[in-house]
Amino acid sequence: MAQKIILDVDTGGDDAVAILLAGHHPRIELVAVTVCHGNGPLELTLDNTLRVLQAGHLEKTPVYAGSECPLIGDLIQTHPIQKSTLPLPPAGITPTAGRAVDFIVDYYLGPGGPETIYTPIGPQTNLALALRLEPAIAERIPRIVTMAGAFTEGNMTPSAEFNILADPEAAHIVFNSGIPITMVGLEVTSRALVSLEDADRLRKINTPQAQAASGIIRDEVNWFIDNLGLEGGQIFDACAVAAIIDPQIVQTRKMHVNIELHGNLTRGRTVADISGYHPVEQNVDVGIDIDRAKFLDIIFEGLS
Repeated sequence: MAQKIILDVDTGGDDAVAILLAGHHPRIELVAVTVCHGNGPLELTLDNTLRVLQAGHLEKTPVYAGSECPLIGDLIQTHPIQKSTLPLPPAGITPTAGRAVDFIVDYYLGPGGPETIYTPIGPQTNLALALRLEPAIAERIPRIVTMAGAFTEGNMTPSAEFNILADPEAAHIVFNSGIPITMVGLEVTSRALVSLEDADRLRKINTPQAQAASGIIRDEVNWFIDNLGLEGGQIFDACAVAAIIDPQIVQTRKMHVNIELHGNLTRGRTVADISGYHPVEQNVDVGIDIDRAKFLDIIFEGLS
């Protein structure tokens, strides 16, 4: 039976691939998509989300507009490629009526809640607000699988990964909620590089989702090649969806993880007790490695 999930996105290129994968892989039932600020302002991330759903023939998937800004402070500054409109036709579909936070609360208090994984692949503002509005949903969400964090080195600062730094207070609420969490962080995504050859193989698959994803992946990969000198690119958010489709592809280790809120150099760091030396509860299954070959197999299965 397909695993139900709700995707919470801030749609740029990697979110787009994750949406297409979740919407089409036979082992996933994409219940809804909630949208947040992050890669760009909400107006942009929402527009990109609708473009992706339409291009991937997922127009019937409910889409809820969510938080326009972090709980505290201003929007995070992003690279121009992050806050650009995706190269997909303008959407002729519109968001579902209602706010993302209200949908999250109502859904998880309903019958489908305990069987639906919540998958934030952007800032965690929507879920944090929902938990503040109705704390009881912490007992109804069976697991969070999130693309977030790093236990070694960040990508926005030496300490902080982008999705966490975009709203550290929200992440602090979520990571301390008691909900089981699988953290698919930079240590995982950096081991799942996608090449230009992979994008070309995908382009030869004659499905709407593969056609939409191949061009987006090529643009993402080229950025990593041009800016970081790598041989491939990270499609960060697709790793979290793949870890739901086949949990065996990501190797995890139990750790205690909390979010640094105050450090001048370390704000947004996912502070992990890697050694287990400290007598604190191990609250997160932290990703430490991924089977890249199986990850790519999942991408091609879903987009085919």
